[in-house]
Amino acid sequence: MSLQEIRKIGVIGAGVMGHGIAEVASIAGYEVWMSDIADDILKRALERIEVSLKKFYSKGKIKEEVGRIMARIHTTTELKKVVEDADFIIEAVPENLDLKKKIFAEADRYAPKHAILATNTSSLPISEIAEATRRPEKVIGMHFFNPPPIMKLVEVIRGKETSDETLNVTVELAKKFGKTPVIVTRDIPGFIVNRILNRVLNAACWYVHRGKATIKEVDAAMRFKLKFPMGAFELADFSGIDIFYSIGKVICERGFIGRQCPLFEEKFKAGEYGVKTGKGFYEYPEAGKFVRPELTEGMAEKVNELEILAPAVNEAAWLLRERIATRDEIDIACELGLNYPKGVLKLADEYGIDKIVETLNRLKEETGWEEYEPDPLLNEMVKENKLGVKTGVGFYEYR
Repeated sequence: MSLQEIRKIGVIGAGVMGHGIAEVASIAGYEVWMSDIADDILKRALERIEVSLKKFYSKGKIKEEVGRIMARIHTTTELKKVVEDADFIIEAVPENLDLKKKIFAEADRYAPKHAILATNTSSLPISEIAEATRRPEKVIGMHFFNPPPIMKLVEVIRGKETSDETLNVTVELAKKFGKTPVIVTRDIPGFIVNRILNRVLNAACWYVHRGKATIKEVDAAMRFKLKFPMGAFELADFSGIDIFYSIGKVICERGFIGRQCPLFEEKFKAGEYGVKTGKGFYEYPEAGKFVRPELTEGMAEKVNELEILAPAVNEAAWLLRERIATRDEIDIACELGLNYPKGVLKLADEYGIDKIVETLNRLKEETGWEEYEPDPLLNEMVKENKLGVKTGVGFYEYR
């Protein structure tokens, strides 16, 4: 199948991600059918899509009239209606492997033989979801970022049996949606963005847990020294501590080597998920009302930001050495998926690969944990004097 043959797109799940994906597909000109378990969920989804489209139209970001885009979106509580003549189907239901497998088995039963089945999972294995179907070569990961109409990145993840054709069509469709796709060549837990983010969040959390600095001091270092849009604890509260805790748990159960910081589990068990509950690592005026914590540059002074960055660089080096993604794709994923001003490999070059390796060795000595063992690629770069900006070559070349 080619991109030109795609006419109808099915979206299963009408929550924040599902209705966002339906909106993106409809803006791109596709006929979209969207399903969920209840009419009121679908009604709410359509209302939110319309509000979003009106904002885009008023700002000149879309030229087509809102009514015409809305007319291409159809809803139903019957999954069969969504998939029976769809060319490309995107599942966006909660992160539950059994639920996804059940939906994929049903979609496989009713969808045309040529249809591609994509999952928007952020951390579950594509290959296991594909096992529920008789077309594993047509099953792929298509991980959008929240909110889909605004965030530019899409991780396209290859399962064990995903065909080249399926991969190519999905990449082209992501581009047609106005997105920047990055290809994850192997079905690994957490893909690119969530693996790197997990390293950052955990490094920041352990820094506090070990008593080296306070939550505010670490967040200030991330904002003012690393120039990240949010500190780790601020971000966890904003997006939901429960979400990051669950992703960490899932990827570790599936082979990701890393000790999850206990502060996340404590907050999770206390039901303090952040903004949505009114309390997380920070307190908020009321549930759902986000107010940025007041941080100053002075708070960041005693924090060694390399201890937060180095584990993420180590992860990125592993992804590169294992050919999970290219150098550019890893950095693009950081910039577009995490809103970092630069990718972690560019940042590593600026700080110096030798400094990254020294930091990792010190952390390993302090803890005895294997996750801090510098990746062979980093050690090799130090040996070859490819230290980054200061030697003219690192992950990138400099003149």
